[in-house]
Amino acid sequence: MLVVPLPPTADLEKLLGGLLMRGVKLAKAPGTTPGEPPLALALFRTDAPVLEVAVVCDVSLAASLAAALSVIPPSAVKECVAAGGLDESLRENFAEVMNVVARFVSGAGRRFALSKVACAPDVAPELLEAARGSDERRELTAEVAGYAGGSIAFCTL
Repeated sequence: MLVVPLPPTADLEKLLGGLLMRGVKLAKAPGTTPGEPPLALALFRTDAPVLEVAVVCDVSLAASLAAALSVIPPSAVKECVAAGGLDESLRENFAEVMNVVARFVSGAGRRFALSKVACAPDVAPELLEAARGSDERRELTAEVAGYAGGSIAFCTL
């Protein structure tokens, strides 16, 4: 497996804060890769030679990022967590957030494009297993001002 170097975490904090127009705090949290469903996953790929990075979020954080994008009330996040997945509008918003995160993943010089977004219960088990099995992960906890937080991991596949 080739290692995909990622920019500093502060760059992601700044990118998300600017996109959502609110404070986003990230902290390193080794050993906290989201692993238990419900989850949301985004897959980024390069052209040849193909490199892949999976971004795995727990539903709480995925819903918070998605809701904050459109200033949807925080109560929607609680409903998503209780339901175990994102509704259609929040799925679309989460995909938009991940599309912008492609800029962060591409920060090391290779251009990564968002190739897939999946939210519980539609996360492919093989992608989740590949992310869990990655020995190159950046594991973070995140807080989105006014919304719930959660964990996120960037996993080289």
